Amino acid sequence: MKRLLILCLLSLPGTIHAQLLQTPSSRWTTDRWEALWIAPQEEGTRYGIYHFRRKFSLANQPTRFVIHLSADNRYRLFVNGEYVTEGPQISDLRHWRFESLDIAPYLKAGENVLAIQVTYYGEAAPVYLMGRRAGLIVQGDDKVESVVNTGDAWTYLHDEAITPVVFKPGQPDVSRQYYAAGPLDRVEGSRYPWGWEKPGFPEVDWKRPATVQTGAPFEARGYGDEQWELLPRSIPLMERTYEPLTVLRKADDVEFRNAAPFTRKLPYLIQPGKKTVLLFDQVQLTTAFPELIVSKGKDSQIKVTYAEALFNDIANKGHRDSINGKSIHGVYDIFLPDGGDHRIFTTTSYRAFRYVQLEITTGTEPLTIEKIGSWFTAYPFQKNATFSSNDPQLKRIFDVGWRTARLCAYETYMDCPYWERLQYIGDTRIQALVSYYVSGDDLLARNAIEQFEWSLTYDGLTYSRYPSSLQQFIPNYSLVWILMVNDYFMYRNDPEFVKSKLPGVRRVLEHFQQYMTADTMMTVQPYWDFTDHSLNTRKIATESVNKRLTTNSLFYAYTLSRASELFAYFQQDDLAGRYSALSHRLTSSVKRQCWDANSGMVADSPEKKHFSMHSNILAVLCGMMPKDEQLELLKRIVGNRAIVPTTLYFDFYLARAMNQVGAGDLYYDLLNHWKDELALGLTTFPEGVSRSDCHAWSASPDFEMLASFAGIQPQVPGFKKVVIRPLLQKLDKVSGSLPHWAGKLDVAFQKTGDHLTGSVALPEGITGRLEWGNKVVELKSGSNKIDVN
Repeated sequence: MKRLLILCLLSLPGTIHAQLLQTPSSRWTTDRWEALWIAPQEEGTRYGIYHFRRKFSLANQPTRFVIHLSADNRYRLFVNGEYVTEGPQISDLRHWRFESLDIAPYLKAGENVLAIQVTYYGEAAPVYLMGRRAGLIVQGDDKVESVVNTGDAWTYLHDEAITPVVFKPGQPDVSRQYYAAGPLDRVEGSRYPWGWEKPGFPEVDWKRPATVQTGAPFEARGYGDEQWELLPRSIPLMERTYEPLTVLRKADDVEFRNAAPFTRKLPYLIQPGKKTVLLFDQVQLTTAFPELIVSKGKDSQIKVTYAEALFNDIANKGHRDSINGKSIHGVYDIFLPDGGDHRIFTTTSYRAFRYVQLEITTGTEPLTIEKIGSWFTAYPFQKNATFSSNDPQLKRIFDVGWRTARLCAYETYMDCPYWERLQYIGDTRIQALVSYYVSGDDLLARNAIEQFEWSLTYDGLTYSRYPSSLQQFIPNYSLVWILMVNDYFMYRNDPEFVKSKLPGVRRVLEHFQQYMTADTMMTVQPYWDFTDHSLNTRKIATESVNKRLTTNSLFYAYTLSRASELFAYFQQDDLAGRYSALSHRLTSSVKRQCWDANSGMVADSPEKKHFSMHSNILAVLCGMMPKDEQLELLKRIVGNRAIVPTTLYFDFYLARAMNQVGAGDLYYDLLNHWKDELALGLTTFPEGVSRSDCHAWSASPDFEMLASFAGIQPQVPGFKKVVIRPLLQKLDKVSGSLPHWAGKLDVAFQKTGDHLTGSVALPEGITGRLEWGNKVVELKSGSNKIDVN
């Protein structure tokens, strides 16, 4: 069977996939490589698809054959015609990742071929990709394996059959929204080198590549002018699972062979000279590489449009299951069959979609669609947590929240898979907490914390999103990075990693002191002064005489108090004391200048013209109010239509404040926002403003329901002791489990009036306490029976 862009029909066997990724020896992380970066002779900085090949012979089939591999921007690896994997792990040029792979299971005695597709996006690149020019490097692990080292023994072909379909922010195709996720593909089948990845393919007109430089690990000795500084991959390979696309919601002018039309079974036959529309429904949102297998159909065109939902109009989606009277808007690929048999069309990068529409125009011969489906891909998180209660909708929220989190995690976390694919700090803090509680895998969170640290500028701001070829600064997101470090400090047992981040934490904290006024409040910040989409800080500052902002003041105070805990733990007492005192000064100043006795709320500035939920949430989180007044303050702001509300993003901070004051009843009511989304037929949770149907920050209930209703939280840094504080005001029954780093942690509770019964099972070596009302029950490792009045 011939292939295009070339995905195999069967997923990799699990045993092979598990053994594929290797840990490189120090030889490849400290010393210069023997292999050279190779590149096309063409300019190489513009968009281009390049196929590289290396034929070599082996006397016997090896039991081990390790290669170290990277490319700029992206590669796909085939060995003897079989798809193996793709990469490299997304990063920046000073920390350019490489994979170490044992490809022995794909090799044989005799002639073998290593075939690698390199995609360089150039002027059409998505914002999340940082690169310099098209390039490839392969280094064999030992003398035998060095036969595949990149150099002038390799050949390559510039594939001009694939060109980019570019979408820019604000286009009608993208609903006039901000789109930054990169181009789609136009594939001209008559120009494509079918079978290029297979042994025996004739390399007619293939060229010898240019050589650029030797492979150089991070901080390699030399002149310091390396284009790519290589670091080993720090996360697993991505999941790859086939998903058939079988729900056909609309079909015009199609003959269904071997079955009655209403069954709509493959294959589909479209006669010559027809214009046909096929609308498929994946039933739930997914992230996947589409795969379309067709025969014949010379001079046909297939336009494949991908959408999270159908539209009543350009701004209104309605119920996501409904298609009646609706139209599709979205990004699209163009496939042009060449008339051959069993052609496999797929894409250079994955797509996000629930609905897929094929608009087919046939030429002079019929077109047969033999198979249509996709290869699901995402970070390989496993769902190791459970949650249930006497309200079955909460479990539904938990399950949909987890799918949201999964689709927003690939080689980095990302805000949304359809629109941007950018790792924003505001989303990522929430995503990391969900990962700790539901999966127990912290590798992607560690990667994110490191990458944001790499983005630190000379003046102490991180990029708001990173990796990113386009710099953007949201100052408060630099503070959220510190909160991420503190979260890792509390939930994971890795103090040395946390300690390594303290210099960066200090740089950020000291940067913000320049925005402080003489009377200890924070002013409006440069760049994008963002707290939440619903809060217009610019307008508030414009109407403030001295440009003082409560939200900025309290968010800085909140971060200072958490940072103080970090420095105190590592016995840097001077800094801990300084940051704690500054936090207290800020909260005292806000209370003195912005507390409004008439409304019983904190105003957004000393002028007291504007009020928001955000300022009052932060007042609670900072402990600005006495503990016995915090609950009443939250009750006053919840549902108060006279003040600025939160969106699904800042509802995370609202939920944290509710947890702090023990208001499980308020959090239960807050989840009505998520129930409303389920009522619209969403299969992932949205941004909270009109755009994305899948947005990372809206997965926060997967963390908070376990933290609040099940009550599971760390008592001390490193989660070495646990505090269980179930908040069951509106629930009678809750059970949950999570993958604590020391083992599985289980709770099950039933409430009858003020009487709590149930059980708590703690991992070996972990102790804690249960708090219920005014009672405290000490918990030991292992099983604990709960019976508290």
